[in-house]
Amino acid sequence: MKKNLCMTTLAAMLASAAAAETGVTLFGVIDTGLEVLNNTPDANGNASRRSHLNSGNLWGSRWGLRGREDLGGGLQAIYHLESGFDSDTGASGQNGRLFGRGAYVGLAGKSHQVTLGRRNNTLYDYIYPFDPTGMAAYSALTHDAVLAGRADNAIRYDGQFQDLEMTGLYSFGYDGSLKDGGEMAGAPRIGRELGIGLRYAPGALAFGLAFDQRHGTSHASQGIADRRLAAGVSYSSGSVISYFGYRWFAPTSPDMSSRASNLYWGGLKYQATPAFSMVGMSAYTDTRGSAADPLTFALLGTYDLSKRSSLYLLASYASNRGGSNLGVNGFDEQIVSGSNQTGVIAGILHQF
Repeated sequence: MKKNLCMTTLAAMLASAAAAETGVTLFGVIDTGLEVLNNTPDANGNASRRSHLNSGNLWGSRWGLRGREDLGGGLQAIYHLESGFDSDTGASGQNGRLFGRGAYVGLAGKSHQVTLGRRNNTLYDYIYPFDPTGMAAYSALTHDAVLAGRADNAIRYDGQFQDLEMTGLYSFGYDGSLKDGGEMAGAPRIGRELGIGLRYAPGALAFGLAFDQRHGTSHASQGIADRRLAAGVSYSSGSVISYFGYRWFAPTSPDMSSRASNLYWGGLKYQATPAFSMVGMSAYTDTRGSAADPLTFALLGTYDLSKRSSLYLLASYASNRGGSNLGVNGFDEQIVSGSNQTGVIAGILHQF
């Protein structure tokens, strides 16, 4: 009996040690809602109403694996695989990539890490916390989708210095789905992306700053770069959090100066009860040298059924002025040219 007890104890100790050295986590989100839009073009181009199921309205639907191995001396090997999908159809997201939301491996210490692979850009991770809706479908992303961009073929450093976080990213070709999108011999600027980010959060007040530069994805456009500088601030006071954000955008080519713009947004989040929260925000794009300056408003109500499941109602109104053509989901074909648009989404989200 003593021998069996010793063997059982030893097995338990070995299992505990193995668990401490290596950890693998399966995680995911399924977010699906019913969206209703007005002023969408029908087959003849006339204004019509559209009703459809839509995925990833608050959080992108995804599943993934992440893990780490203890290498000793405070050093760990880490990896992250995250697959985005459309929960209304089951199709892979991010242009059909298997792990389009992230795929990287690296080394991490107590306060520093270096990773290689597909990563969020610096705008995504360092400006996202300053959008009141958390970069939901109707948010600052409506005005600029690159605020939640990702980069293939990236090397990224992340550091934590007490209340200060910082990051730096270099991509050899941010869109590997393009035939000649990067990593071309003799043309290192094709598809190159650079980014840096800082966030300081000592308490109720938090600040974020991020810079991103993307070069063209062809031999002809490699010398042209889109530059974005964004900043955000938030302040928490009891059950209310206030937000403000700004993004400056300019291409380096004078021939493309008409695309330059300033984007402003702000809003409030109110935690009415532990389970129910409300958000109100507005965003405005000032297109430099043009009167085409769209304005959007968004309202979001979220009710948590549990720690993992939530119901939500998200609504937005896009006001187009001076010839702008912005829908509640962005600058795309889902709005009749010159019209304003209203969108409403009712959905459910579950985390696992």
